[in-house]
Amino acid sequence: MVTVRRAEHSDIPEIVRLKGLLMEDGWPWHIELDDAWRERCAAAAATLLDSPNYACFVIDAEEGAGPGTPLASIVSTSVEQHLPGPDGSGRSAYLGDMSTDLVFRGRGYGKTLLDAALAWCREQDAGWVSLFSTESGRSLYRKAGFSPVGPFQHMSMGLD
Repeated sequence: MVTVRRAEHSDIPEIVRLKGLLMEDGWPWHIELDDAWRERCAAAAATLLDSPNYACFVIDAEEGAGPGTPLASIVSTSVEQHLPGPDGSGRSAYLGDMSTDLVFRGRGYGKTLLDAALAWCREQDAGWVSLFSTESGRSLYRKAGFSPVGPFQHMSMGLD
C-alpha cells in the first residue's frame, strides 16, 4: 500500500515536471514546453495550493520521503459552486493533471490517487465530477464509473 498525501509548495517543481510529462506523453499532438511555461505553471500551482477549493494529491517516488522530494504520481481536483438545480448542492468538481512518471506506471498509483481525489470531492459536497481523459487514462476512468456519454455536449472556445 502506498501513501497518498496532499501536495505542498515544496512539491511545485515536481508537480510542474509531471504536468509536463502528461502533456508531452499523453496529448495527441506534439507539444514543446519552455521555461516561460514552467514559470507560469509553477506560479499557478502556488496560487492553487493556497485555495480551499483545490487539492493536489501526490505519491512520493520513495515511500514516506515527504514534501520537496521526487514524486511518482499526481492528480489535482477543484470544486466550484454553481446555482443548484432541484436536487443537490450545485457544487461540481473537475479532475485533472493525472500523471504518473514512466518508471512507476502499472503499479495502481492512478487508481489510488483517483480514489483519494474522489473522496475529497465527496467531502466538498460535489454532486458530480468531470474530466478530460487521455487515451491511456480511459480504462481507469471507465472502471471508476466515469462515462463518455451524457445529456450534455461538451463545448469550448478560446478567448482572446
